[in-house]
Amino acid sequence: MGYYVSDRQVLASAMERSLYRPLRIEIEGCRRTDEILAPGHPLYLSLCTVCTLENVTEHPVTYPVFPTGCMTLAFRERNGEQQNWLCGPADEIRKTVLLPGDQLLVLEFMPGSNTAFLRCAVSDLTNRCADITQMIRNGSRLKKIAERDIPVSLKALLMSRVLRVESFERESDYLIHFCTEEILRAGGAIKISELAKKAGFTERYISQIFGRHIGLSPKTYAEIIRLQTSLGNVLAADGQKGQAAKKSLLEIAVENGYFDHAHMNRAYQRFLHCSSGVLRRKGLAAIDMDDVKEILEQGKES
Repeated sequence: MGYYVSDRQVLASAMERSLYRPLRIEIEGCRRTDEILAPGHPLYLSLCTVCTLENVTEHPVTYPVFPTGCMTLAFRERNGEQQNWLCGPADEIRKTVLLPGDQLLVLEFMPGSNTAFLRCAVSDLTNRCADITQMIRNGSRLKKIAERDIPVSLKALLMSRVLRVESFERESDYLIHFCTEEILRAGGAIKISELAKKAGFTERYISQIFGRHIGLSPKTYAEIIRLQTSLGNVLAADGQKGQAAKKSLLEIAVENGYFDHAHMNRAYQRFLHCSSGVLRRKGLAAIDMDDVKEILEQGKES
């Protein structure tokens, strides 16, 4: 079903769920458990990730957080105390350090789907995080739900009733959905001028909408999607992902819309602070996590 919001383009219904799923990372010593949302779940259309991270070792574990273009709710339990954050989209790699016994509940929202419950523009949270009670309507209720000793699936359900993420059928809702899906279908390899032509709006207007609802420019968001698309192949190990592990970096670069290997390397240096070649050889150990900023720094620019 389509909705005419422009005389030049039929935009896809915002009620169609995005296929976007950020790259899933496994770290030794950190148990990750993903919660699968059923189609009838109130946040089924809005969430792309619901998971818990738990440090199961006797020493601190550093978990890398790659750029995704998403806004995230994070609830951490440490030594019996609950800490809560609303994290905006980041345009470079971040990390979170889990101490022994730490448990972290993560709710990652589809880009552009979370403006209804915010007290600010998404751009106000780009590259920073804040207390949920300050930035989210009924944030204190979310905090109380996170503190309850109940299954993650039930926490997500109760939180969804508080958040009440709804589509108000505004033109911007459908435009954001259409543009993000076009970028996703292209694997991030799309010019913004081409995107504007398909949507039937000016590049300037699309940039304004992205800034207000996603917190990133459409160009940066597309580059992050291209990074996410290529990372799975670059990190593929022999015997794990078949042909992906056998592809050369040049093949991976070209298949993901980069001009050449050097072009892909510049993107990796910008977003991940390391080259794709070193990342393929050493895995996540190639990233100097000591130089990566902590994502959960409440109320601070990062």
